[in-house]
Amino acid sequence: MGGLFGYIVVYLVIIIFFLTVTVGIPAIIGSLIYNRRDRELRNEAEAHRKILESTYDRIWRQIKKHCGIAESYRRSFNNVYPNLIDTDIDDDTMLNWILDCNIDFDPEEYPVVMENIEEDRARFVAHQRRMMSILREHKALHARKIPHMLIKNKTYIRYVPIETNYDRWGESL
Repeated sequence: MGGLFGYIVVYLVIIIFFLTVTVGIPAIIGSLIYNRRDRELRNEAEAHRKILESTYDRIWRQIKKHCGIAESYRRSFNNVYPNLIDTDIDDDTMLNWILDCNIDFDPEEYPVVMENIEEDRARFVAHQRRMMSILREHKALHARKIPHMLIKNKTYIRYVPIETNYDRWGESL
């Protein structure tokens, strides 16, 4: 009886060792790799979100200062901001909004205002483009079965593109 029990214990130890080597260690390594990548994408997305928000604030402050617009119009600025980012500077929507907010604004100054914010607009587009890439990469990471099982945080990164032209970014995420 003692000999049979000894063989069973040895076989169990061999099976446990085999399973640990073939399943356990790769699962632990995979979990570390996938969780690290998930965390990196979340951190990068948060950094870009802050840059996008600060760019919005900087553009608002510049327009407010140069056009003499009261702080009370900030909420309505949210409605024209996507169009400002999305379209060419020749669009009349922004000029009309400025004139609605400040009837004393000289339309001749409009090109100067738009020139002042052009760099911020370009920065916004570049960072939003990277944000959309991060979202696609994060979605692809979670779409794979094994990584999704091993990643602790199952929630997707949430971000709604500011710009209204989804064709520019591809799939609406």
